[in-house]
Amino acid sequence: MSILGALQAGVSGLGAQSSAMGAVADNIANMNTIGYKTNNVSFSTLVTKQVSSSKYSAGGVQSHTSQNIDAQGLLSSVSSTTSLAVSGAGYFVVNSSGVGDGTWAYTRAGDFLKDETGYLVNSGGYYAQAWSLMPWDGTASASTVEINGIIYMKAYKNDAGETVYINDNIVDENNLRGINLSNIGGTATPTTQIAFGANLPSSSNIGETHSVSTLIYDSLGNPSNISLDYTKESANSWGLSTSIPSGAAAINLYTDKGLVYSSMAQMEFTDIPAEGSIIKINDTSFEFVNNANTQTGSTTAAGNIAVNIANANSIKDVLESFMTAITQEIRDAGRFTIDGNAIKVEQSVTGDKLEFDCSGTLACLQSAANIDDSSGLPHGTFTLEAIDNLIKNCAYVDVTNIVNGNMVTIDGVTFVFNTTGVNGDTVTLPGGGTTNNTIFISPSTNMATNVANLVKALQDSGVAEPERFIASGKTLQILPSSTGEDIKIDITGITADSAYISGIGYTNPIEPTTIITNTFKYDDVDQLGNLIPAVMFNSDGTPKTINVENMEIYWANGAQDMTGDIKLGDGVRISLNMGEENVSSGLTNLSGGFSTSYINQDGATFGSYAGVTVGDDGVVTAVFSNGETRPIAIIPLALFVNPNGMEALNNNVWIATTESGNPLLTKATTGGAGEIVSSSLESSTVDLATEFSNMIVVQRAYSAAGKIMTTADEMLQELTNLV
Repeated sequence: MSILGALQAGVSGLGAQSSAMGAVADNIANMNTIGYKTNNVSFSTLVTKQVSSSKYSAGGVQSHTSQNIDAQGLLSSVSSTTSLAVSGAGYFVVNSSGVGDGTWAYTRAGDFLKDETGYLVNSGGYYAQAWSLMPWDGTASASTVEINGIIYMKAYKNDAGETVYINDNIVDENNLRGINLSNIGGTATPTTQIAFGANLPSSSNIGETHSVSTLIYDSLGNPSNISLDYTKESANSWGLSTSIPSGAAAINLYTDKGLVYSSMAQMEFTDIPAEGSIIKINDTSFEFVNNANTQTGSTTAAGNIAVNIANANSIKDVLESFMTAITQEIRDAGRFTIDGNAIKVEQSVTGDKLEFDCSGTLACLQSAANIDDSSGLPHGTFTLEAIDNLIKNCAYVDVTNIVNGNMVTIDGVTFVFNTTGVNGDTVTLPGGGTTNNTIFISPSTNMATNVANLVKALQDSGVAEPERFIASGKTLQILPSSTGEDIKIDITGITADSAYISGIGYTNPIEPTTIITNTFKYDDVDQLGNLIPAVMFNSDGTPKTINVENMEIYWANGAQDMTGDIKLGDGVRISLNMGEENVSSGLTNLSGGFSTSYINQDGATFGSYAGVTVGDDGVVTAVFSNGETRPIAIIPLALFVNPNGMEALNNNVWIATTESGNPLLTKATTGGAGEIVSSSLESSTVDLATEFSNMIVVQRAYSAAGKIMTTADEMLQELTNLV
């Protein structure tokens, strides 16, 4: 019946307008709720099937509620650095529990403050969730992010001390963690990465060196200055060496293929060694003795080499005596130099591995090197690694005995060790024939002196690039260059078994005559000189190849060795990020002067936690009292295909539904996500003027629906009166 239909339509109108008034009431009540999104009620018709064209059957109205979850609210500034707002798309991922075992939800309410346990929680009782950050340990499968030139990975240590690598696409307690500011300790953090950029001038002369200096930290938080020294080797290639910090025993640079590129070791002295103290280098034991001590009749143990400290009034005096003994006993002794209170050993391309044992001399800092993990006691041993044969081209002659008549022929000039000869005299060659292209040298009983005199004679002879011949103790180094000619050498004139030659492509003992070529292959590519370059540049000044990748340090100060055996700061090698190949993002080889564009390194000395900052990309950075900063986490943003399809829960959060789709987690400012604004909050999207206007309209509509019901009631009463 039409009158009853009208009555029902009025009832539906009252219900629909009641819903609308409820939405208005909620909106006005939450106008100051952080991140609140306005509720709206829309109406649609209820239509009754018309069975007659002459009579109308009323249907009514139904209401539909919705929330503009994707609407952007105004941002307001607040004083707390942990209060966060999202400008743009995206939602904070939160959990009702700080440890992630509660309800997972999403919100724009970023009024996070530290609770009694240190977790960041908002006023609704939901905890902020983030990806934990750690320095990248080189694991290829780890999800990494670069911050200020340093590579971090999304990972954390679990309660068992194991590394957990995060899958940043999964929302669960294994991959997202609450941010606990009370767990940010004031512990020291060792350096694991150094990123830097510099211009190595293309106008530099061959042999010219430029240095990039930076600060590194060991596991105890000790800061050390370290210098990376680039030396020009050819028009577009540079070599690399490094200084060794005090307190270290050895430092090695490695190529991207894990080959030893350079090595340096040292023996630092804090006092004059006690009499009878011993330092062993390979199989040679050096004993510090006081020959002026008549009471003990000081002598060395059988087979030991004496280092006389009888007249030593200072550490310098000791080192000079020690160097004299080293020069006479250790091959390639030019690797050893005195630097202050230390003897430093820089590996040469012709040098072999050296094993040091300083445990017998407590006056040497390196007696504390190589701490045993089980006992905690140092062994005092360390190694100077040899440069890998695959990356070098060199030769050397170790002189063990020189007598009158011995001779060496280099590039057609014969050098004769003889006390009576005159330059130009005719001599008979060992293999037959004669030559008068001779230079005479007086032999010495000191083999290092013989080698030094030979090199001086080479320089005086006018040989091309005499710097390729180096006297290193009793070792003659022969180094090909990128510009010189091949070197032809014949040492058969030296007493049999008194010398040998070694290097890529050469045999030991030598053949009668050997040609040392300038060219060799590395990675199937022709190389020039004696060592592959650390970095080779393109003609546009960008790096063509960067061969050096990381460094390791063995400490003697109680800190943990940076060897790469243990991951995540507990001994990891220091990665050297010089930029990308074919891109001007780090090292360049352009005109102008040497300049350093940036240097960034991780690691920190001890400092207490002072606070956090949050970047627009969601990176949470801890700030310490010593001025150091350390990224500790990334707050991701969740994106939805249909955010308005999420279901609302109490405390201004939403959960994902089939209508909204699954969340896609992304770093803020990337992938369509907005930016995170620190010290800000997002206001409610409620417009009070609009809500008051809606209230008036709803009230009038409600009254009108009520009038329909009273009118229909009167019509029904009139109808019953007719009966």
